[in-house]
This record gives sequence, structure tokens and C-alpha cells, in this order.
Amino acid sequence: MYDAYTPNEVALRLPVEVTCLAFHESKQTLLAGGKAGHLYAYSISANRRGFELTNICKTFHKNAVMELKVCQREDILLCVSDGQLMAHRLSDPEYKVETLIHKIKKVTTFARFSPKSSGDLYVIVSSVKRLYLFKWGEKDGHKEFIEVALDYNPEFGETPTHIKCVGEMVFFSARNQYYSMTMQKDKIAARTPPDDKSATSPIPEGWNGFVKSLVNFNCKAGIIPMIDRRRVAFVRNETVVTTDIWGNRPVNGFSDEYKFSEVPMQVVYDSPYLVGMLSKGRVEIRSIFDGQLVQTMSLPKAMTLCNGARGQVFVAATSDIWIMDTSQNLRKNVSHLIQEREFELAIQLADNSNLFADEHKIEIKKKAALNLFNQKKFDESFALFGEIKTEVLTILRMFPELLPDGFQKVAGTVSDMPANDRMRALLALGNYLSEIRTEHAKHIDLYHRLRASGQAKKADTEEMEKLVLTLRVVDTTLLRCYIKTEGRLRSLFILYESRKKHEMALDLLIEQSSRPDADPFFDDATQQIVEYLQSLGNSNLPLILKYAKWVLAKDLDAGVQIFTSDETEMARNLNRKTVVEFMKTECPEAMIPYLEHVIFKWEEPSSFFHETLLEYYVARVNSLFKDYVHAFPDDENITRAGDEDGELGIIRKRLLRFLEISHSYSPQTVLLQLAPHAFFEERALILGRLKQHDQALALYVYLLLFRALVHPNQHYHPKLQVDPDSTPFGSFRDDVSETSTLANSTSSYQPDVNTAIKILAKYADKIDTVAALNMLPAKTPLRVVFSAINAVIQTTGRQASTRKMEKSVSQCAMSKKLERKNRAQATKIIVNFSSECVVCEKKIAVSAFVRYPDGRLAHLYCHNDSQTGIRT
Repeated sequence: MYDAYTPNEVALRLPVEVTCLAFHESKQTLLAGGKAGHLYAYSISANRRGFELTNICKTFHKNAVMELKVCQREDILLCVSDGQLMAHRLSDPEYKVETLIHKIKKVTTFARFSPKSSGDLYVIVSSVKRLYLFKWGEKDGHKEFIEVALDYNPEFGETPTHIKCVGEMVFFSARNQYYSMTMQKDKIAARTPPDDKSATSPIPEGWNGFVKSLVNFNCKAGIIPMIDRRRVAFVRNETVVTTDIWGNRPVNGFSDEYKFSEVPMQVVYDSPYLVGMLSKGRVEIRSIFDGQLVQTMSLPKAMTLCNGARGQVFVAATSDIWIMDTSQNLRKNVSHLIQEREFELAIQLADNSNLFADEHKIEIKKKAALNLFNQKKFDESFALFGEIKTEVLTILRMFPELLPDGFQKVAGTVSDMPANDRMRALLALGNYLSEIRTEHAKHIDLYHRLRASGQAKKADTEEMEKLVLTLRVVDTTLLRCYIKTEGRLRSLFILYESRKKHEMALDLLIEQSSRPDADPFFDDATQQIVEYLQSLGNSNLPLILKYAKWVLAKDLDAGVQIFTSDETEMARNLNRKTVVEFMKTECPEAMIPYLEHVIFKWEEPSSFFHETLLEYYVARVNSLFKDYVHAFPDDENITRAGDEDGELGIIRKRLLRFLEISHSYSPQTVLLQLAPHAFFEERALILGRLKQHDQALALYVYLLLFRALVHPNQHYHPKLQVDPDSTPFGSFRDDVSETSTLANSTSSYQPDVNTAIKILAKYADKIDTVAALNMLPAKTPLRVVFSAINAVIQTTGRQASTRKMEKSVSQCAMSKKLERKNRAQATKIIVNFSSECVVCEKKIAVSAFVRYPDGRLAHLYCHNDSQTGIRT
């Protein structure tokens, strides 16, 4: 224990009973409200030895002053007296009343509400089991409190007696329960439109509150915001418990707990202490770091606490006021805490005061970091070293086994620790060095930009040389650290990524993706690879294609995302022809989705891509058409293109749509790709595009003529509903059995099968021969249809020969590409302990390296330096 605070008199033996206190920080003035309605103001005296009475306002109120709150920016003093909330002019010696809230006659308590999203002043007011919200604003030319609609779920059934606000969170107590209320501004402001439709008054503001119960208690309520620690504390009998600033607590228990020797009547927070007012004028001060008792003092009949400036707490008894101040013994206390190795308290006290120079504060933190290291609190130690910007080499000397040759080593290092502690230290060091190297890399990148623009100074160059040297040591140490810890793969990946060692990073992701015991960081390795490749851009296109092949084989959709991402401009700017050639060889299935994205989303105008997409559409439809058994229906219906079942219908519909809307393909080229015995709708669309309307119509006319000759008594009936999607270029569906029942029963034309056969034989390449042959009556003699079948077979043979030739050419091209690929993959890189760097002539060892086309090896950093020198 030690004397954290020194009590000094502010005012003794006042002629009135003190009921409440408030501190006006900008004026360094304490305001004391009395039971008789008087207000006393005490300011720091001119010689700064205590306080002196500077104002008495005996007409402040007629009744006891129950609560005071200073609002410096608005220059008002809020006061509760006789059940009313009033605003007084703070700068007026008579504290003139500006306004009061008329609507609420019985104010129990209030709190200032200052949402982050607004600079306005609001007050939350408690009265008769309800909460009200008012806004300080201008109305009819003067300032007053304007009521704001507040809707909340009524979780409490008693009147709130204690309220505190933290940002847009409101904490309050009602009976024996603490509650939190999350405030949200009502965005649907026009809930209640004005009665006068022509009125120009602004739409009324509104807020919504979401109330939830926190914890119960059986004592005098106390809510203590601890903003710098992002905590809110609640008095719960002898114990003060805490939540985060949103009222959340861990699943089991509370974040921090502090226990007083008895139930406190009031608690205030003055970092780094909690000050509690106990019975019989006893004041207890406890550390916020471990809850240990720091000091106890007794002030006669003391019963009220109030925060002053930092390091000050005011205490009021019935007719006496004291100030508890930390500044008097601060230097002595900090030295005492350092000797006792209570570094957290020492640092907090030093940081909160202007009595210590920055160098002194850094020295305290350095001792604290070393103490944490010796206590084996490695993460906390490195965090503090980082905060005070400790030189990296100073820290690395505590790990002599990781240091490169030539660096001085010190005694009392991690080498003296047990194996388990040494491993934990290495893990913490890895995290620390990863952050350091990222920061250094940013500075180096900034320097290169400055140098490129001619703004770099000589001092910058000298500093950069030190940073580059440090970065090399950090990288080497990191790799050794990861090797020794065996399993720091996540950090290793981050290191590879930050050093632009893309292949190493991607290989690591692929390797870990197949391991069942991999770090959870690699659970979605495929998506990580996709995102990594999306970030590389055109300069790394060969690398993208190399690893995209692995992704496409594993997940086609994910692989396509590599080249179609809209998150950045990288994918959009990739060389699209190169990507198409890659997909042709490695993954033709990805071609259609890729080209569809390029053409429809990115509006690619080049005919190369349009014709390639058409080529793949046609190839896919051809492939699906062979297995489509419904293409040969028994009822002789003609199925409209795109209406086929399954994928065939989907792809064919896309093909037809593309032929209609695209203007960037060569109709003649596409026409040659379409089989003459099928694709009549597609060919008709292309012929229409070529203005060869007679040929387009002929595709339908021959088949319809054939049908009319074979079934002369089946006609279209005007009562049949026409498919609204039919177009002059799309075939219509005509159910023979249904049409025959509606046809004129008096028709008696005779079928002319011979003429139909002649048409089929002559125009076999222009008619759907399968559909035509299916229309022939079942009793037609084979000798009659021989000529037609012969023509069909010859046409099919010619087409088969063409396809065979195309296949042979494609196989030849494929063989050549595979041969080139095998030659490229046959290159082997051998690195052993005798391998030397061609730049510095030192051993490669375990350092990162570069291989030149002639087989020579170099350290990565030597290679980078040589390249920098060339550029310079």
C-alpha cells in the first residue's frame, strides 16, 4: 500500500448542508449545491495553493439542489430541484434560468446523452416509470429543451433512479436491476405527418431504444463509465462488476471484478483507480489492474464523491468539502511502483501526468516490457516494446540462436529458458516480427515513391539503408523462427504474401488444403487461392494461369471467378485472348461462363470473343443433341429450339439469343459450323442477318412442304392458340393429333409420298431428315424411300469426313502443346549446402533464392538489389 491521494481542504464548516457536487473543468471550478437551494463556486486560487470561494448564489433555487451537471459547450448548468429539470446560464454570476422542462413535473434523475453521430445535446429524463428524451435546441428565437419521440420496449416496471450514457448506449437502474438501452435514430422520420398538409415545419425527430436486462443487485445503485478501458462498471453489493461499452459480458462471469471491503455507497473512476465511498466517511482506493487495495483514508462524515480534473476526486460531507489529489506524491509513488515491479500502475500514472518527460516514460515502459518478458508474458512484452518503438535488433539479441552471424549476443536470453517457454517465446516473436516487417515494408515503399517523384531527401536515403538492413535481418530471423516452431504456417503464408513470393504462398495454400489437420486459417484454401490470384494482375498472368488450372480442376465455378471478379480492376484488365487460349487447352468447360461474363457484363466488342463463344455454344449443343432421345418423338411433334429438356434446352436458348443480339460475329463463319441436318432455327437467324431471307424461309418451307405432301389433311386451325414466343425465325409447335381433331373433317386429299421423297432426296442438307422420315407412313415400302435415304447417308458421310479432318488437326495441335509443356516441366532445380549466390558469392543455405535461365542461383535480396541498381 502507498498514499495514492493526498486530501486537502476546499471548504470547511459551510453554513449549509451540501447535497451534490459538479466540476466545471474549463474554469477549474467546483460547484456545490445545498439543501437550502444555494449554490457555491470554488476556484483554484491565484497562488495555486488550494481553492477559494469565488461566488455564492443564494437565489439559485428555493428548494434543495439534488443533482448538477455542467455542459461547457452549451454554457448551461443542468439542475434538478423540487422535481423539475432546469437549465441555468453557466457564465452568468446569478446563474439565470434559461428554461425548464414543463411537461415532466416529477423528475427523478437525468443524464446527458451525446450520440457520436451528432454534436447536439440531449438529456434522458426519468419520471414515474418512464424515460423521456429532450433535445437542446432553438424554438421561437430562444434556446430550450424540445421533446423528442422515444420508443422503447418496456422491460422495467419501476422508475429508473440512476442513469449514465456512453456514446449511444444508455445504462440505468430500476429497483434492483441494471439495464442497457441501445439507442438508434428513427430513419423513418415521417411516422406522424403534420396535420396541415401545406405546413413547412420540419419532420419531427424520433429515436428507438432497445432495452435489455443486465444484472441484479441489492444495494445503492452505481454505474461507472470507464471510457479509456472501454468498460462500464456496476456496483453489485461489495463487488464492482464490468461489461464492455455495449453492455456485453463473457459467457461465464464478467470481464473484470473489483471487491471492496464493504458495500460502497458511491464509486467513481479516476484512472488508474476506483475510489469507493464506504460508511462512516471511509474512502477506499483500489487498483483497476488487479483490484488490490492501494489506500484507505477517513474523512469525517464524508458521503459524496465527484470527479475533478484527472488525478483529482472531490469529497463532500454535510458541511465540508475536500479534494483528493495524486500530484503531490506522484513522483515518489511512480518510483515506489517501479521498485515493486507494479509497472502497469506506474505507466498509467506517468502517462496521465505532465510531470514526466517523454524519455522518462519510455524508460519506464522499457523496464516494464523486460519484466513482462522475464515473467514469460511474451505477447504483452512485445506489444509494449512495439509501442515504444524499441529497436528490433535490441529485441533479437534476446534470441541468439536466431541471429545471423556477426551480431553481438547478450547473456540472460531465451536460451536459458525451459523448452516449453522458449517455444512460446518464439511464437510470440513471430507475431511481433510479422507486424514489424509489414511496417518497415510500408516505409520502404513510400521511400521508393518519393524517390521516383524526386522528393526524397538525403536523410531519407540514410534512414532507408538502415530499414533495408533491418528488414533483411527480420526476414531471415522470421524464417528461422517459423522453422523452429514448426506450425506457424499462417504467419509463414503472410510473410510469403507480403514479400511477393507468390508461388511459395500459393504452394503452401494448396498443400494445406488437403491436410485434415491443417490450421483453421486454411479451411477455405480454395477461395483464398482464388482471391490471391484475383489480386495479382496482368504482370503475373503466367502465374495466375499456372495455379488457376488447379482451381478449375477442383471447382469450376471458383476457377472462373479468378478471371471474372468485379471486386477489383485486376481481373477485368487481364489479357483476355491469353485467358481464352489457356481455357481452350486446360479447361474448355470454363469457356462459356467466362466468355458470357466478358461479353454480357464487361461489354467486350471484339468479334474474336463473340465467334469463340458461338463456337463453344455450337459444340456443346452438338454434343448434347446426340444423347437427347426426346429429339425423336413418337407423336411427330416438332420441338421448338430451346424448349428441349435439360441442359440442351438451356444452352440452345442462349445460342439463339446470342445470334439475335450480337453484331460482332461473322455470319458466314458461324453458318459453316452449323450442321446442315439440324439447327434450322439457328441457320434461319443467320441467313436473315445476311439478308438471305429466301434461304431462311426455305429451311421451313421444305419441311412444311414435305409434311403437307405426306399428311395433306392436317392443317392449322384458326382456333388453336399460337405460342406468343413464336418468331418468324423460330419453329412453332404443332401437335398433329390435336390438329387432326380440329381439322375440317370433310377434307379428303390423298398423300403424295413419292413427291415428298423426291424433295427429301434433293434437299437432304436443308431438311431435318430425322423429323421428315418420322412423318412417313409406317407402311411406306423401303424401295420408295431408298433414294432419300441414300441422299441422307451421303450428306452425313461428307459431314463425318469434315469432322474427322477437324479432329485430326486439333489432335496434332494438342500434341505439340503437350510436348512443349513436358519440356517446361522437366526443368529441375537442385539446391544444396554448397550452392552459392552468383552476386555475393555466399552460401544460399536456407535463404530465399532466385534461379536464372542459365541455371545460376542468387539470394532473393541480392537479386532485388541488383535489379534496383539497374533501374537506378
